[in-house]
Amino acid sequence: MREHRCLLLLTVFTVVLLTSHLHCATAWADEQLNLTANAAVLMDYSTGAVLYSYNATKPLPPASTTKIMTGLLSLELGDGEERVVIDEYSAMMEGTSLYLKAGQILTLEDLTKGALINSGNDAASAVAIHIAGSEQLFGDLMTFKARTIGCSSRSRFYNPHGLPQEGHAISAYDLAVITRYAMQNKDFRRIVGTRSGRVRDLSEGELFPLYNTNRLLGYKKNGLEIIGVKTGTTDEAGECLVAAAKYKGSLLISVVLGSSARYEDTLKLFEYGRNNCCSIDLKKGTPIFKLPVWRSSASSLAVGPCRDVSLMVSPDQMPLLERKVYLKPYVKAPCSKGDRVGKMEIMLGNQLLYTIELMALEDVKRVFWWN
Repeated sequence: MREHRCLLLLTVFTVVLLTSHLHCATAWADEQLNLTANAAVLMDYSTGAVLYSYNATKPLPPASTTKIMTGLLSLELGDGEERVVIDEYSAMMEGTSLYLKAGQILTLEDLTKGALINSGNDAASAVAIHIAGSEQLFGDLMTFKARTIGCSSRSRFYNPHGLPQEGHAISAYDLAVITRYAMQNKDFRRIVGTRSGRVRDLSEGELFPLYNTNRLLGYKKNGLEIIGVKTGTTDEAGECLVAAAKYKGSLLISVVLGSSARYEDTLKLFEYGRNNCCSIDLKKGTPIFKLPVWRSSASSLAVGPCRDVSLMVSPDQMPLLERKVYLKPYVKAPCSKGDRVGKMEIMLGNQLLYTIELMALEDVKRVFWWN
């Protein structure tokens, strides 16, 4: 009990601003983005913190960005090696297509690639029917999954491809939430980062070329590198694009819906993040605290994070940013480098953004009294 009280007291007095690890630029602090999109979001992948938003919570037609959820569920619920026989309904699907024919056989993984890379409506429909039996039931699975990862009840899926359908609408914020979750799946990240390829019909050997519809994929400039994820276009939805970009160890997710210049809008969002937001970089093993040591010739032990931490916050979030360090009042020797000795929480006001374990940064040997 005595040690527990000391831990809490130490925590209260080690709440400090993360200024020593902040890197900020404010070139666009007062500049308007002038987006053409009806809704937009820029989100930090590590924490889910919103760096910029416009009309972000209003459900709008998402067009083929719908396939982000389709691909995610295919990877989570299906076996990529399963063989799928293309049904007549999927083969007749309108819009962007792989031009599949009824009776052809493709693996579920190849159909998922066709939906995410080529934006094939026929491939997305075949995935949905294979997994759930119908597009309607698959839409229910999509909506349920969205709820479980934190999306609003106002966002609803009714089909796997994003063709216009009454009630099928997702907010820009919820699309960012879904994409943030999906990008944790290494297979999803690999597929949406693929520029081109091909898949094969296993029944007759016909090859289907794949060309990514995202023209920004592979974009590199000013430290930004765009690595995914999905386009979408219909007359009803306008131009839509969900994108992910690496920057200084961080990953940013952007969403634009109802745009007339989606690529320009997306680059404006990423440039806003690069020029106007603050990055927090804590490298693994960076000393951030010293603990007293008992039963050793060393008087203290350096403590630091057990892995790299990279995230971004907007300018108006900076005053709310702080860290809380939870440590015991002392360490008893012996102690080995890498031993966990506490944790650190990065807070945005009352919101917990990030938790990371703290480790000993050196070995400490025990010294006996007779030595």
